[in-house]
Amino acid sequence: MQPEVLSGLIGFGGAVVGAGAAIVGTAIQQNHAKKMAKAEREADRQDTAFDTAVQAVFAAQDLFRRRWGGRPAGEGWEQKVISETDRLRLAMITIAQPELRQRLKEVSEMLRYWEHLAPFGADDPDRHRAVQRVIDHMLDVFGAYRSGGAIPPRSKEYAEAKGNLDTWIEEMEDQEAREQEGQR
Repeated sequence: MQPEVLSGLIGFGGAVVGAGAAIVGTAIQQNHAKKMAKAEREADRQDTAFDTAVQAVFAAQDLFRRRWGGRPAGEGWEQKVISETDRLRLAMITIAQPELRQRLKEVSEMLRYWEHLAPFGADDPDRHRAVQRVIDHMLDVFGAYRSGGAIPPRSKEYAEAKGNLDTWIEEMEDQEAREQEGQR
């Protein structure tokens, strides 16, 4: 084969290999960019859900402070608390971290049924303290999560409030079961 033809074939082969490498490189780069964009969108969703949950807890805290702080809570303040717990539940659905999601679920239920966080027959100051301890605990959880630390275990006060609520729920379920038995 003549050197000019051989040189031309080598050049052509090099161009084909170069073009193939460029196409493969572009495909890999695009695939990586898609994965990075997807991860960024998911991180944004997590941040938005976290921020919504924090805002809902702070809004509920403000409503309770108004209720017990002598400032007018406004008509329908309890419905506003329920709205904030609904907002907390919606944020919870998006949170990827299972332990945080579970804690948000508990807190949304605890704030919704706040009257039952203190033992039966407790007065308003005891109820207020129970609610505030639950909120304080959740704010500690938010801080630990945001800083990348481990979610703290349930505080003694949080566990007591949850236990009081769980007892009330069990009593309500037992009462409903008895009523259904009586209707049969």
